[in-house]
Amino acid sequence: MSDSFALDWLRLREPLDAAARAPALTRAFARRLPRAPHLVDLGAGTGSTLRHLAPRLDCPEQSWTLVDKDMALLTKAPGELTQWADKHGWTVTEERRSLRIQADEMTLRAEMRRYDLTTDLTGLALGQVDGVTCSALLDLVSADWIGKLAAELARSGYPPFLATLTVDGRTAFEPADPDDAFVMDRFHAHMRGNKGFGPSLGPEAATALADTLRVAGYKVQVAPADWHLRSRHKETHRLMVDGYARSATAMDPAAGPRIEAWAARRRAAIADGATLMVGHQDLLAIR
Repeated sequence: MSDSFALDWLRLREPLDAAARAPALTRAFARRLPRAPHLVDLGAGTGSTLRHLAPRLDCPEQSWTLVDKDMALLTKAPGELTQWADKHGWTVTEERRSLRIQADEMTLRAEMRRYDLTTDLTGLALGQVDGVTCSALLDLVSADWIGKLAAELARSGYPPFLATLTVDGRTAFEPADPDDAFVMDRFHAHMRGNKGFGPSLGPEAATALADTLRVAGYKVQVAPADWHLRSRHKETHRLMVDGYARSATAMDPAAGPRIEAWAARRRAAIADGATLMVGHQDLLAIR
């Protein structure tokens, strides 16, 4: 995936993410924070989680550390945050290692930190933060990695943890196609490949995360955070279908012609106004 494609995709999905997130869990997370929290966002990309959460936390001063291995995305984060702030008429100041965003009744500081999450998580110093977030990350990781994360959170004093937009394997195409399940079974099998964290949990991640955090000593709340792609989301919908077909074919090359025929029918259906629901889960863990 090229850097430009990755950035374009993140921009396309951000409105869908924003509409899907569970507001009740955001409010409950906010209630656990001090008035001037230090938050760390894991797998932060260009800062979409900050952009969504910061105005909703009712914290007049916020310090964010955006953590990601992908330096190409992290270097785009200041520009994306500046564009976001400009749309609201807020003031942005570049400081030595961070951005300072002055909103009407809120001051944000965002530091970009390159860190390989596949390595020792103790380097994140989670015991020094007031809250931990991540979005669209945990379906990429292994059961072993989730266990290590839960252990590190517990060792760090159980900071509140908000994990949003974890894919849970539910999809609903409308109108349906006879090969929807055939293709999605192969796509989900492909999801379970190694993305650098060991064998990915893919659609099992949301359940595994909740179970692991409960065993570690957290109280866990879960809520649906489903994407709903409608006629105004045609471009995103086509990209989703292309991605499903590409991954399914990689998993079962012999079925390539059948999968491409499915994708062609789905593209035609999108042009006629087809819809798609993609299931996600939001999770809040508190002590």
